[in-house]
Amino acid sequence: MRRVLLLLPLLLGGCSCQPESARAPDDRPPPQDVSAATPPPQDTSAGEVEHGAPAVVSAVAPGAVDETTTIRNYINVLLRPDRAASDAFWTGGSAGSRPDDQVLRGIPNLRTLRVDTEQPIARDSAVPSRLREVPVRVRAVTAADTFFYEGWYRVQPRADGSGWEIVGASVQPALR
Repeated sequence: MRRVLLLLPLLLGGCSCQPESARAPDDRPPPQDVSAATPPPQDTSAGEVEHGAPAVVSAVAPGAVDETTTIRNYINVLLRPDRAASDAFWTGGSAGSRPDDQVLRGIPNLRTLRVDTEQPIARDSAVPSRLREVPVRVRAVTAADTFFYEGWYRVQPRADGSGWEIVGASVQPALR
């Protein structure tokens, strides 16, 4: 009988080894304030996409051509004899009297240019970066030979934020 009396409180009140669902209602821990433990939902329009993955924040307008595409488009325009079209890619609409990539502009009998770009590198500490460097490898085919070049183009956002413009370059011949 004595044993039954000792076991009775355990049967009625439960013990700490039992799951919470088996405990008596008064033994349950008080509910925690969920709003204090859970951070408020974040605004996804300011650079954060659904599912918690950070979006790429850009210094140019949404839908604008990215840095690498800007450089590829510029290299393709170099095939045209009209330099006004290629100068439009540079800051102020002019590459200057001697552009930094004069070696590409001065290739005689140019037939094709192929450019391989790498991921842009931020060259400032602003967020989003306003000065990017795009590493490039260029293959130029003329009537007589094939030439290889390596280097980079630096770009910054246009004043109106509509896209990127070239501010400098360093393109040199490369041995293959």
